[in-house]
Parts: sequence; C-alpha cells; structure tokens
Amino acid sequence: MLVKSSIDELKAVFDRCEVDARGGYTEQVALAFDLCPEELARWLRDKGADLSAEDRYGDTPLHAHAGSYRGNLAMLLALGAIVDHGSGTRKGTALHRAATAAHPDNVRFLLSHEAEIDSVDGQGKTPLYRALQHASNASLERVAEVARLLVEAGARVTPAFAEQVERIGADFEFYRDGFNPESVDLTSAALDSLYTLFDVPPVPRRTVHNGTSRIVVSKGSWQAGFEELWNLLIPSAGAARTVQGEVVRIAGKIRHELEGNGGVNWDHQFRQMADAWMEHVGSGEPLTASEAAEATKLMAEIKSRSGDTDRMCELAVRWVSRNPDPVELTPPRYER
Repeated sequence: MLVKSSIDELKAVFDRCEVDARGGYTEQVALAFDLCPEELARWLRDKGADLSAEDRYGDTPLHAHAGSYRGNLAMLLALGAIVDHGSGTRKGTALHRAATAAHPDNVRFLLSHEAEIDSVDGQGKTPLYRALQHASNASLERVAEVARLLVEAGARVTPAFAEQVERIGADFEFYRDGFNPESVDLTSAALDSLYTLFDVPPVPRRTVHNGTSRIVVSKGSWQAGFEELWNLLIPSAGAARTVQGEVVRIAGKIRHELEGNGGVNWDHQFRQMADAWMEHVGSGEPLTASEAAEATKLMAEIKSRSGDTDRMCELAVRWVSRNPDPVELTPPRYER
C-alpha cells in the first residue's frame, strides 16, 4: 500500500500534465493501470478524468482491469464506469475482455453487477464465444471455469460453440504427450468438463507413429494426406523421429511462417530447414526429375520469403507416399 507521501507525489505528476495523459506500451491513462491506488483514482475522477478513455488498442480503464488478475473492477464501477461500455464495438464489453483473458473472478464480478451476458462485439461474438475462441492449452482450466459461469448464468449457446470445443480438444490431444506432467491431469479434466457442458463427444486421443511401421497415406486429396501425416508423424515439440515426418514438419513449419506470420521470424534456421528438406526429398526414392526441378526453383523462391508453400506440402506428401519405410532422422542442425 502506498503511503500518503507517495500518493501526493503521484498527484503532483498531474500538475505537469493532463489527468488523461497516457503512458506505457499501450498508451493508457492512469486509471487503466491495475495498480492505480483508489485514492488517486478518486482524485483523478474528481479532476475530470475520462472513465471511457481508450488506449491505442481501444481498451477503456474498465476493459484493462477486466483483463488483469489484479484488476480493481469494483473501484472503477464505484467511480461511474459503465459496465457494458463497448457493446457492439470491435473490443466488445469488459465482460468480453474478462472472458477472453479467462479470468473467472472478473467474469463472476461483472455478472454480479448485471453485465449483459450475451452482448455482442463488432463481429457478433458473445463473451462466451470469445472465451472459447481464445482458449489455449495453458488456460484451459480457467476457460472451463469461465464457460461454466457464463452458461449457468444463462448465456446463449449455438452449434458454433461445439465447433470451438472440438478445436480446443484437437489442439490439446496433439500436445498431450508432451504436456507438463504436473498439470496434464487437471487440464484434461477441464477439457472433459467442456465436453460435458457443450454436449460434445470427446476428441479421440492421437495415435502417434511408432517409428518402425510402414507409413501409409490414405488415398484422397493431398491436403487430407498432409493433415493425416501431420497428426501421425509430428511430435508436439522438436524434430520428427523419422525423415518422413521431418519432410512433412518442415513443409508445415515453413508454410505457417510465410503464410501465417508473413515471414517475420524467417532466419538462418529456416533456411537450414529448407536445405534439409531438399536433401530429404532427394533421398530414398526421390522426387521425379521434373518434380525435383520444380522443387529447386520453388525452394529458391521460398528462401526469398515467397513461393508456393502449398505446393511444397503437396510434394512432401508425394515423397512420403513413395517412401513408406520409415528412416530414422539424424539430429538436425537447426532447432526450430
């Protein structure tokens, strides 16, 4: 707790700037800082501070506090903040923010202060949908609690929610084998509670290739084959056990980096991965001469952060299909 002299020192700062002066990475006003003392907050309000002042991302002080485990929502509402401010906008309401950040205590508090449970943001998404949409494996326990609070309070549920739960389950099952052993059981139980809450059949546990059996690609589109190989051969972290798996993993990693991230993380390790991919698809029963020539041209483009990464993935499927007997991967030079 700040002593009186510290509060006075903070007040003195505003003798040199406006009460709505901004600071920090998000350029937020003093009221938005989750450690803003209540005495200072009341003083700022009395001096005319704007309780709806938005930071560079459109968050008001109430949004900022709702997204923090240290947030003081009671203080802001007592000062006059509007609980449903932002309804219909890109950011949504404070309840949207608390649900997205998976803070059960903040969700519970906002519901107890009559926050509109099914308020929609600018994309028509409710707080419950946003909670599921932004769920990660690390936040699953908190997401499950937030979902329970919202559903029990009467939140509207549509088939789209079940689709999100299926996605959450598929993501967790992909990483289950490499998950933190100290928290995997609690996280798995939280996932089970989501299945029950939304009446969704549990996602089957992933069957991982044993490293010795022949690798068979089901007939169908190359996209389906790539997804099948990815689920079968790719570990939750690090390089694959087999050359076949690494051919698929490299193609997927490069596609995600260039198409999903715009190449912002592209570095010498990605270039090493590209070189390794070319070596691998030239081994065993290699790509045909025309495919190899195409791959060489394609890889030169990819190293320049362009090129058709879908075609790279398709060629990966073709090579694995021609080389079903698994080859143990020598530890690679790269670490991505």
